[in-house]
Order: sequence, then structure tokens, then C-alpha cells
Amino acid sequence: MKAGAAPLGSLAPESDRALVVIAPDGELAVGVRESLDRAWVVVKDARPEEAWSAVACCRPWPWMVVGSVPVLPHGVASALTPHPVILLWLGAVPPGMPAHGRDFVRFSALLAEIRRALHGQVAGMRLALGAGVRLPGGGISRSPDLQALVSAHPDGFHLPLDSFRSATRTLARHDIPVRPRRDPATGVVSLR
Repeated sequence: MKAGAAPLGSLAPESDRALVVIAPDGELAVGVRESLDRAWVVVKDARPEEAWSAVACCRPWPWMVVGSVPVLPHGVASALTPHPVILLWLGAVPPGMPAHGRDFVRFSALLAEIRRALHGQVAGMRLALGAGVRLPGGGISRSPDLQALVSAHPDGFHLPLDSFRSATRTLARHDIPVRPRRDPATGVVSLR
């Protein structure tokens, strides 16, 4: 690649809703990509050695990371940990991943969860095409943490409550009757 040229494929910068697939070959990414509408999500295909770059090129962070590798390269889990990224794994979630990662035995169950996250609704909110959240009044919020909370609902994230400041401001400003709340028993932050 020439100096100054934009990276291609999974390493190209992406500001739309991005789903990064980390697998030893392209089979899982192809299965996911062919099952989803590009208007809703960009699917980035990465081998384990490309994982950090694929995650880092998503602005501000990936909406979701799906994988099938038992171990991630150094630095990938720590790059995901501070952000509300939905983590779904075909097989066991690798060590070091955030506690809200979920594992699946069958591809069909994994795909059903991805679709549920793309098309779920809570308090009149649902994902907008491309990126962001369509609000009950018809506006769109580009808050990435609100997008994550709406997608994950009724599940949530093992993150500090202050990771959801932009979601809290958006919900208050639009008088939407839910807020990010921490469950005292599980420590999970979700919309309630």
C-alpha cells in the first residue's frame, strides 16, 4: 500500500454501525454478512492477527464483536473493555473479555441474537439505519452508548455507570422515561 493511502477491507475506518467478526477463516463472517442487511450494519472480517486493527478502525468503537477463536491477541480485550460493545461468541468467550460476553453453541442462535440486537425496541426507541438510535419523537441520536443499551436490552454491560453519560443526557433531554441503571445484584448496567 502506498504511503498515505486509505486501508482497505476490515482495516478501513468505519463510522457506521460496525460488527467485527474475529475468526480463523472467513466462514463465520460470510455467514453473518450474508444474513444481514448492509443498510443496518457493516460486517468487518478479521483474522486473529488483524483483530486489534479491525476493532481500532471502528469509530468510536465497534457496535458488536462476534468471534470463534479461543484466545485473542494481546491488547484486543483491553481495547474492548472500557466501551459498551456487545460481545457474542460461537464457542467459549476468550479469557480476559468483559463479563457481559455471551457464548453460543449454534450459529443459528448467534445469528438470532444479532438480529434481535439490530431490531429490538425499548421505550419507543430502536436502531436507526446506518448508525444511531431513532427516538420516539422521530429524531435520531448518534450516542454510541445509547445505541449499545438499546441493542443489548434487556441485557446490559458490566461497565461503570459513567460509561453511559451521553445516553443519560439524551434520554433526559428528550424526556424518555428510562435511564441506564446498575442492577445491585448483578452489577449489570441496562436501561430501566
